[in-house]
Parts: sequence; structure tokens; C-alpha cells
Amino acid sequence: MNRKIALLPVDGRPVTRELPKQIASIGNWEVLLPPKDLLGFLKKPGDIAALEKWIWQVAPDVDGFVLSVDMLGYGGLVPSRVCTDGEETIKQRIGILCSLKEKYPDKVLMAFSSTMRISNNYVNEEEKEYWSDYGVELWEYSFHIHRFEKTGCEESKRNVQDLRNRIPSEVLEDYLSARLKNYRVNVSLLDMVEDRILDVLVFPQDDTSEYGLNIGEQEDLSRKVFERELFQRVFIYPGADEVANTLVAKMIYQLENVPFPTFFPLYSGETGALSTAMYEDRPICESVKGQIFAFGGYTVSSPGEADIVFAVNVPGKRQGDLALQKYLGEVDTPHRNIGEWIKRISHYLRQDKLVAVADTAYANGVDSRMLPQLLSEIKVSDLAGFAGWNTAGNTLGTVVAQAAMVHLQKQKPSLPKAEVRERLQAEITLRLLDDYVYQSVVRKEVRDVVDESAVSREELLSRVSEMFGREASDFLERYHLHFSLEDIYLPWDRTFEIGIGRGAES
Repeated sequence: MNRKIALLPVDGRPVTRELPKQIASIGNWEVLLPPKDLLGFLKKPGDIAALEKWIWQVAPDVDGFVLSVDMLGYGGLVPSRVCTDGEETIKQRIGILCSLKEKYPDKVLMAFSSTMRISNNYVNEEEKEYWSDYGVELWEYSFHIHRFEKTGCEESKRNVQDLRNRIPSEVLEDYLSARLKNYRVNVSLLDMVEDRILDVLVFPQDDTSEYGLNIGEQEDLSRKVFERELFQRVFIYPGADEVANTLVAKMIYQLENVPFPTFFPLYSGETGALSTAMYEDRPICESVKGQIFAFGGYTVSSPGEADIVFAVNVPGKRQGDLALQKYLGEVDTPHRNIGEWIKRISHYLRQDKLVAVADTAYANGVDSRMLPQLLSEIKVSDLAGFAGWNTAGNTLGTVVAQAAMVHLQKQKPSLPKAEVRERLQAEITLRLLDDYVYQSVVRKEVRDVVDESAVSREELLSRVSEMFGREASDFLERYHLHFSLEDIYLPWDRTFEIGIGRGAES
């Protein structure tokens, strides 16, 4: 084996492009990535022809491929929502999957393709232009037409009729045709699984709710998976940006030919574990199982039989959103006990168990009531994984992959223990800087004093760099962590996410 995997990410952001490479390095595997400038920028699609050329260039040197169909077919995740190219054009582009398998039949080929999300707002930054006028109405139409089909609710039927009068027919027709195109492309991928072209396929559910056209499409795909008996090779669950982490980790385990680890979930609250996270369609405890199953593992009922204790911080009653500043008062409630949860983490660490922490209390950032308590008792170097970014699925899939790489090195060492610890600590420190220092603290501070729409890109970056640099330095000093902040940048020229040039110090 060359211990190399080719990854075509869904776009060029650090969490979708660099994070899988960082996680794989803990397992002593290399992830080959295309040049960032080929991956597009927000609505600007990637250079599909150049990316295909890159895939063929690296193909002889890798042991397998993890490829984003959204990038192959449309030029990226956001372009997949606004692309006007026809269905046959998209299918022709993803035909490279068949060509790859034909030329390299013994190399593992995994792919992922999002079911198109539908956002409940008037923000068209990542949607078609008409979203600024009809975004909420389109979301309501999607919700109520599916709800009526599922339940026969007369109120939803009336709402659908009203919305058809309020949404211009050309807008509704355009939106529905785009969804249909995306769905048909996804169905064609099932044919590739059935024909043994794709070894594994993931349909991540990007920003979902209980009802919606996207949920209806997922239900149809699930039925087809069942009918074709593809349930061990096709996975459908909430997520998107973290899927490359999951598939890279899964492929590494398959290629290393080692048993997949078992997980014991440890929640900070029972109510929160049963609550549904924002942008998802199922209880957090079910998302945990979905992410672990997609990777290749499963949960067990006692920590003694588990390879990994999967410590999940949950909201007391309901997940909040730190980016939107919503439902913040329903997170830190008596329905959970962080202190007792941390004591249990300490207990399992003393028993020499691998313990990884996934923070799902909030969307878009780490729980600031939890983290200081955790770090007052637990050293970062003791953890086998940590994350708390964006959606619950993003966080869970990331931590599953991190912990899996640590467990791999325990089962089948290929690096000195000191090297594994160094790579892991650098990875966790980066997540703490991004998910906590920036997303939970600095982002709100920046937004409180800067109007993004009224300043230049240079001024926005300058303010972010100044405020983040100060907070990050204080955080690193407080917890005796070493990490060189070589570069700070805004991947998409906005405050929602940050890029941190990585350089761990010895």
C-alpha cells in the first residue's frame, strides 16, 4: 500500500478540504488534495475539467478515492443549488466514476452526494437570487406539501394552495425542476452502487427538518436502497461538511484490514440526548448512531466492552445556535449535569479508556459553560478527539473519525506514540481555536462592532485577525497549549467561518 487516498472535497473551506487530511495523518495516512484555487468560491463553481485531470494524475499513486459528486457534477455544494446545467450534462460529468472503476477495479471508490437543502430564511448568499424574496415561502411550501402527503393535514393543504398564489409560478417551477434534477442524479448513483462501480455511497442530509421536499426525496432513496438490498453500502443521515472525514476514516480501516471500533455514548443529559438538534430531523442520540454506523462501527451498552467512550455534551432542553443567537436560554438548564459528566469522563480516563468529546449543545460553536469545566479537570492531551462546530452531524462525524484514528494506532501502530500524541494534540487544539475561541467568542464580538456589508474585505479581515489573535493567544497561554498562528484568513470573505494557518510547535 502507498497509504494515500485521493479526496475531492465538496468545496475549498478548511473544514471540508484540510480537516480530513489532518485527521488521516493521525493514522499515518496521507490524503491528496486538489489545488484550492480549482475548488471554486461560494456560488462560483470549481474547475470541473481541471479537477478531473487532477484525479487521473494522482490515481496511479493512491489506494482509493473519496469523491464529492456535488463537486464532480456541479462544481461544489453551493453551486449544486444554483447550477443551471441540464441533467444529462451532470450525469456525463460524473461518468468519470465509471471510468475510474474500469481502469482501477481493485481501488476502493467511495462517493457522497448531498440531497439539496432548503433554508428557512431570505438569505440568498448560498441560494438562487430569488431566495431573497421568496426563501421563507419556498421553505413553507416544501414543508406543508410534504406534511400533507404524509399526514393528510387539511391546514397544510390550505397553506400549499395559498403559497402557490404567493410564489410566482416561474420561481416555483424553477425551484422544483432543480430539485428534480438533483434527485434524478442521486438515483443514478444507486445504479452505480448496484453495478459495483461505487463501493460506498453517502447521501448526507444538509439542513433538514421533520417535513420537506428533501425529506420526501430521502424517503424515496431509502426505499430504493431497501428494495435493492444496498443497506450495507448506502448511508443516509444528517450531515454534509463532515462526510469526507467519515469516509476517509472508513476507507483507512478497510485498507488496513482491522476491526472497526465499538463506541459507548456518554451523554451530559438524558433529555438533551433525546432532543432534536437544529437543522436535523432526529434525536441527537440517533444522529450519534447514524454517524458511527456510516463510519463502520456500532454502539455498545457498557463502557467495559467499548473501544471508545464517546462523550457527547448535549443541551439541557433544546439546542441553541451561536451564529444566529437563537434558543440560548434552553441549553444550560437543570436537565443536564456537566460536572457529573466530566467526573465520568475522568473515571474512564483513569481506566485507560479512549475518550473523545463531541459538543452538540449548540449549533455553530462550543458550549462556553462546559469547556472551562472540562479543561479544568481534563488535559487536552488525554482526549482522543474533540469538536463542536456547525451542526451536530458535523461535530459527531468529525469526532468519530478522530477517535477512530487514535484507536487504529493503538491496534496497529505505525507511528511512535509521541508522534501520534503530537499530531492529535495539534488537531484538537486547532478545533478548540476554531470551534470555541472563534465561533463561540470572537465571531459575535466582531459582528457586534462590524457591519460586514459596509466594510472592505481587507478591513473585515484586519478586525477579525486582531480580535481573534488576541483571544487565541490568551486561550493558548491559559491552558498551556502550543500552537503557532501562522495565518488567519476568511475562506469565503465573511465572518461565519475562519481559516487558521496551522503550525504546531514542539
